[in-house]
Amino acid sequence: MNNNNNNRFWIGVDIGKSGGICIQEKDCPLRLMEMPMIKSELDYHELHKLLEPYEAGNGTIAFERLGVIFGTSKATTFSMGHQAGAVEMCCVALSIPFIKVLPKVWQKEMFLGVDEILKQSKSGKTQVRDTKAMALIATKRLFPNQKLTFGEKATKPHDGLIDALLISEFAKRNY
Repeated sequence: MNNNNNNRFWIGVDIGKSGGICIQEKDCPLRLMEMPMIKSELDYHELHKLLEPYEAGNGTIAFERLGVIFGTSKATTFSMGHQAGAVEMCCVALSIPFIKVLPKVWQKEMFLGVDEILKQSKSGKTQVRDTKAMALIATKRLFPNQKLTFGEKATKPHDGLIDALLISEFAKRNY
């Protein structure tokens, strides 16, 4: 993993119905958007239109390499795997370099200096790392002026936007 200064873009994708996409291009403002969905289904045409300008381009798309998520339903797991496959196939079809990165890998680097935050597990028996809170802290430190919501009325930071932003920054630093 080394940073290629010739790259002109880095795209981070947070997979999921509440996912997000962050596009960082040299000499351009950040572009943040929600994962293109039609109700609970990924909008393949919108995803393709969004990524097409980067066809055979000089950059990298990064998204999470999915694994087992404790407490996730079969339907959610299938849907997320389906979306990850669609993003990967779009990259292949458009000849865009991509990486699949484990959450613990990008989080280790992007959470550097963020104290571990713990919360009760869903069973209530153990303490687990609150990666969503840690990601919000890391994002506010790295991008202090960045709007972290979608829409005019939204006040709660969007988890998909936050993760996509951190994943794109991870890609920018390493690929």
